[in-house]
Amino acid sequence: MVTEDDAERRIAELERQLAELKAAHREHHPGPSRPSTDAQSAGEDGNERARRRAEALWEGLRTGAPAGPDGPSRPEIAQLREAFMRAATDAGMSQTQIDDVLQNGRVTIKTGHSVVYSDPIGQQRFSGAADAASTSAHRQTLGRQTWVGSQRPRSRFTGADRLGAIVGIIGGAIGLCVGGTAALTAIFPSTALWMSGIVCRSPYHLVASTSSYSYKPGQSGTSVNYRCISAAGWYDVNAFAIIGLQSLLAAILLCGVAVVVRQIRRRAQSR
Repeated sequence: MVTEDDAERRIAELERQLAELKAAHREHHPGPSRPSTDAQSAGEDGNERARRRAEALWEGLRTGAPAGPDGPSRPEIAQLREAFMRAATDAGMSQTQIDDVLQNGRVTIKTGHSVVYSDPIGQQRFSGAADAASTSAHRQTLGRQTWVGSQRPRSRFTGADRLGAIVGIIGGAIGLCVGGTAALTAIFPSTALWMSGIVCRSPYHLVASTSSYSYKPGQSGTSVNYRCISAAGWYDVNAFAIIGLQSLLAAILLCGVAVVVRQIRRRAQSR
């Protein structure tokens, strides 16, 4: 069973094939050209000839008979119709759908630097002739979304959205570093002894001591304390300083890993 979406896609494909056939025919049977000293007048004459030839070719394809002196001959029309019918049959279209395409189809034909749009209601629209350094208008239709030239669907992310995403990523990274280092320090207290020279003044050195406690019958825990000790005595170290330095080290390592991964991906994409 052919759905409406399938029919639209097949119609679009047949229109594209028809445009290619017309372009090939135009290359093998170029229309007569008239010399002109005025560049603008020559461009207008070329557009007019392209419009007449497009109309004649489309009308001949629809009716099966030559349409005017600018159109292809009867044998050429027969070949084009046969190719069109064969492509439509291969696509699984019914005769009703084929007739609908021929009666209501819309064809886009490119001629040089200009574009001729042939509408079913008989109106023609032209894009202006452009030089090699300018961007010619181009209409592209996909389903119900249409854009012209270099205009593309804008991103749904605004400046506030990007700022929120950046803040969220930074906040998540900080939470990951702090939470991970706190858990690591609680499980392996010796991992924080590397900062002895930072938190302890000479000749003190950092040591970790653990103590067990019970807050409910049958349930107990372990607390970790850090102290700077020497022969002269000892003093406690702020636990937040230990967690902060550990988190800073984790953040540096995380940034290093991110940079390495980014470089690897960039090199893989450049190959």
